[in-house]
Amino acid sequence: MGQPITVTDGICMAFPDMLNTPVPGAGQVPMPYPNIAQLSQASDTAATVNAGGKPVVLQSSTIATSSGGEPGTGGGVVAGGAHLGECSFSTASATVFANGQPVVRLGDTTSQNDGNATGTVLGGLPTVLVGG
Repeated sequence: MGQPITVTDGICMAFPDMLNTPVPGAGQVPMPYPNIAQLSQASDTAATVNAGGKPVVLQSSTIATSSGGEPGTGGGVVAGGAHLGECSFSTASATVFANGQPVVRLGDTTSQNDGNATGTVLGGLPTVLVGG
């Protein structure tokens, strides 16, 4: 059975997003934060393919900024300077394409905060199912 296709509605979520956080008297301390990227802010979505009246998200789409780790101003433990950075899509359908790019589905993997955390797509249109 297929997975719901992702459109510009819903979120991508990663946890933990380990960020260096300033702590008085202790300097920078690594702390876990949630990282949330809004699918409504996705760019480079399918130019000519909509589902449910909204643009389809492609593996090549990106979300420029994320939220959740605002106190972690010291940057990411994994990716260095990342702080509220970009979300990109690591996995997508291997068999369904829109405008020549693989379409993203509910449950696909994301790279969030400029690669500092791995997350999941939590937005999908349940009336349009996409295979493999």
